[in-house]
Amino acid sequence: MATQQDLEAFSTQVTCPDDFDDFWSGTLEMLSGISLKSVITAEPIRSNDDVHVFHVTFLSLGGLEISAWYSLPTKGDGPFPAIVNFPGYKSEPPVRRDWGKKGVAVLSVAVRGKLMSSSEFNPGYPGLLTAGLESKENYGYRGVISDCVRAVDFLHSRPEIDPERIYACGSSQGGGLTLITAALRPEIKGGVAGYPFLCCYPEAMTMFQSYPYDELACYARAYPGDEEQTLETLRYFDAVNFAPRIKCPMVVGIALDDEVCPPETSYAAYDALTAHKELWLFPNSGHGNAHDYPGQERAWLENQIGLTVVGS
Repeated sequence: MATQQDLEAFSTQVTCPDDFDDFWSGTLEMLSGISLKSVITAEPIRSNDDVHVFHVTFLSLGGLEISAWYSLPTKGDGPFPAIVNFPGYKSEPPVRRDWGKKGVAVLSVAVRGKLMSSSEFNPGYPGLLTAGLESKENYGYRGVISDCVRAVDFLHSRPEIDPERIYACGSSQGGGLTLITAALRPEIKGGVAGYPFLCCYPEAMTMFQSYPYDELACYARAYPGDEEQTLETLRYFDAVNFAPRIKCPMVVGIALDDEVCPPETSYAAYDALTAHKELWLFPNSGHGNAHDYPGQERAWLENQIGLTVVGS
């Protein structure tokens, strides 16, 4: 089990490219030129007394159609605070009905490669982590991150959403995407990143022989001449390089027995944060199974949102 002293002693090789900001501002500019073309379809069978559920689509980088589950409270007129929920690497986005009674909307995003968003890009799992690694322009995660950015665009386009109360959360890949999207979209007012993936690639691919990071190690063994270019591409997609650009309050939760996302790598992202931050450490817990984490995430978001529970 890692200790807090182990985390604090960790030193990463990750450095930020000189053109990092230019690359991402250019990507955001490309996205701004793509019409959102959102479509919202009611899903009565998924709805209940507390929440109306909708299937949403919108266009993202490359014109790909991205899907999401959109859950709106049945009570109250809005505008509602909103949480954008980012998915894990393998898991599909859940329908988040749990916030409806509290008067909070949730957008649960199926980034490209997920079942609802895989018609034009479907590298599989494993596969996503190495798709397009030959260049930063073609790397699959440029699209995945763009899909998260567009999710915020969707919420901002909706009159029933309070644009001053948009928050983010996710675990594993969703944790990494929470950090990254908060850096790119200052409209996000706070976030909780659990067991964050996408941190410290050079170290993560050597510390454990477990997926998903072992995809990178296998790729490096298969293409030994490409390792330098691979690591260069990954610098543009490392949450550690996004962290100092986050301006909103952020929580990072780390399981000290995590054998999927090395605790030291998640801590490096936390350490790089410069805005208000909180660190939650979970001893004797592995990846995604800290029993106290869900309750702490909910309580923190409720406090940030300043909830008045509707109908209670």
